[in-house]
Amino acid sequence: MEGIDFEVKELVYRGEGDTGDFISFDPGRCDGCGLCVKVCSAGLWSLREGKARLAPRYRELCLECAACWEICARGAVDFSYPAGGTGVTIRFG
Repeated sequence: MEGIDFEVKELVYRGEGDTGDFISFDPGRCDGCGLCVKVCSAGLWSLREGKARLAPRYRELCLECAACWEICARGAVDFSYPAGGTGVTIRFG
């Protein structure tokens, strides 16, 4: 199968309203393994000074897949879906 060229932005609809903070991060529990950086398809995690860092604009850019929460063995990432009607809806999928 040949590669399919698409933009994620074309597949994602963001509902109106405030999502609130749906990801929290405890740097004290982070061991700097970097797995959150590797699994985040939106590129919202980075490593600095041996600890993960979440992008300040994550609420408007996150695809809400919860991969960062799922992969974090140390429990440094906590995730809960945004309130109904806000956040991401995937189109055509």
